[in-house]
Amino acid sequence: MKNRNRLFAIAVMLIVLAGSACTQGGGPTAKESVPVTDDEKRAQGDAILKQMSDKLRSAPAATFSTTESIDRVKRNNEKVHLNLARQIAVRRPDKMWFKTSGDRDLEFMYSGKMVTLVSHKDKVFGEVPAPPTLNETAEMITAKYGISLPISDLLSADPEQALKDEETKGGWNRRETLNGVVCNVLSYQHPAVDFSLWVPVSGDPLPQKMEITYKQRRGQPSTTVTFKDWNLAPQLNDEMFARKVPEGYEGIAVIQRASAVIPTEEAAETPPDVKEPAKTKSK
Repeated sequence: MKNRNRLFAIAVMLIVLAGSACTQGGGPTAKESVPVTDDEKRAQGDAILKQMSDKLRSAPAATFSTTESIDRVKRNNEKVHLNLARQIAVRRPDKMWFKTSGDRDLEFMYSGKMVTLVSHKDKVFGEVPAPPTLNETAEMITAKYGISLPISDLLSADPEQALKDEETKGGWNRRETLNGVVCNVLSYQHPAVDFSLWVPVSGDPLPQKMEITYKQRRGQPSTTVTFKDWNLAPQLNDEMFARKVPEGYEGIAVIQRASAVIPTEEAAETPPDVKEPAKTKSK
């Protein structure tokens, strides 16, 4: 009889443990607050977005890597899919470096005074004067040269403000496990851009994934970025961001060459009043 009672107790314990395990992972438990109404979803989404923004903006420097899946539509309506890998280093307020591999080959250096773009595959480079801050430089290269950096909003002085404004709707959407990490998925809609962010439920609120759809561009191009290897306390010296162009590389006009090294359809559209300067050789 005692053995039977002991076996029964063990069976009950196993059932309880199994039930507890089922509540962990992709979905919230009964005790956790789950937003139901649109107002609740908006409030929770905005709170998580602010936590993420505060974490990012508090770091004077950061390094991380990304994998990017990009879908574009050319002017002839041809669809293009690109897969990229990118290593990134940033030091606020005026330094950035990244190197892209995969379907595009590009090294980018922002020293606080100049932006230098290098294609090692084609052995060419381009340079443009740059504003004194990373925020202004990201806006400049998008507005003047059609070079979009999907992650630039996350690297701004205030990511939350850069990502949404009074026209932005949305908020918390669901919970989802991404590469073993349980994340809150935030989804926002804007007349120009829709975006979603995957932010861990526990630990540092650093973005794990981002999806963007540009609704007002040709064919509504989209980009999916997955983040990894976040380091918010790297040791970065000025040499990391300095101009580095191998000897013998040919200098070209950034605006006319951007379509070859940057995966955006806007970069291919050269204004008629822009003329290509004389080509130079790096020294």
